[in-house]
Amino acid sequence: MRQYTIARFPIQIFGEGLDSLPGFNHFLSGNPVGKPLLIINTEVELRDWNIPPAFASEYERVYYDFSVRDNVYLFRMKQPDDNCLLAEISRADDYFRATVCPKGVFSKLSLHYFCWLLFGIAALSRQTVSIHSSVVTVHGKSILFLGESGTGKSTQTGLWLKHLPDTELLNDDSPFIRVEPDGSIRVYGSPWSGKTPCYKNLHTPVAAFVRLSQAPHNRIRRLKGIEAIGALLPSCPFAFAYDKKLSESIYSIVSQALLQTPVYHLECLPDTDAVDLVYSTLIHDGVL
Repeated sequence: MRQYTIARFPIQIFGEGLDSLPGFNHFLSGNPVGKPLLIINTEVELRDWNIPPAFASEYERVYYDFSVRDNVYLFRMKQPDDNCLLAEISRADDYFRATVCPKGVFSKLSLHYFCWLLFGIAALSRQTVSIHSSVVTVHGKSILFLGESGTGKSTQTGLWLKHLPDTELLNDDSPFIRVEPDGSIRVYGSPWSGKTPCYKNLHTPVAAFVRLSQAPHNRIRRLKGIEAIGALLPSCPFAFAYDKKLSESIYSIVSQALLQTPVYHLECLPDTDAVDLVYSTLIHDGVL
């Protein structure tokens, strides 16, 4: 058994195959740190299921689907060679039990992705959700740059690191934001950081969310109401929107985050003027 702490939640993993996933060694816990939020087992056999999926997609000839059966969440990945990766997770009192069962050979990245899904479901029960973003930390607070793949999130944080002193990259793909017991919003590094190996078991208050769009100019404006919600929700786990309980948990977290955290839309060029514009705006608005 190996124990990890992610977003300050203990998780335990039993069995082989998940002991060398990218980034996880940075979140190892040497000693027990409390009752686990999530227990993942790879030593239990799972049978494939035949129920209509709540969500399904296909990418590069690999089929993915998500189903719900009697309060058990089911995830499946099928490769063109008919190898199948199955996972299920369900709640047991105040923690979650999950099983990952590869039927065939799968890459570490596939297993890594399934662990993200499983932890993501368990974390939602504790007011914590993954946000697809690149996160830069400055003055002890973090700015989350949001946007679809290819819009320049990593480019913007890279410019911050080069242009502004005392900045640090916290995560480059899937940090977690958490509504703390006192109602404050913090962002946590995670073992999921996309193509950038930035695995930091650190957390800071959230200063702002900034949704990007490419433009021939640099312009920023603060979003309110439905625009702010629309800027943040697409960065939450997409498949979870197809389940009522999971989507309601996401809405609750987003609503609480927006009560105290500003959201901006940045139309930008990939240059340091965009960095100066965001930085000066956040200073002016008193969030940095």
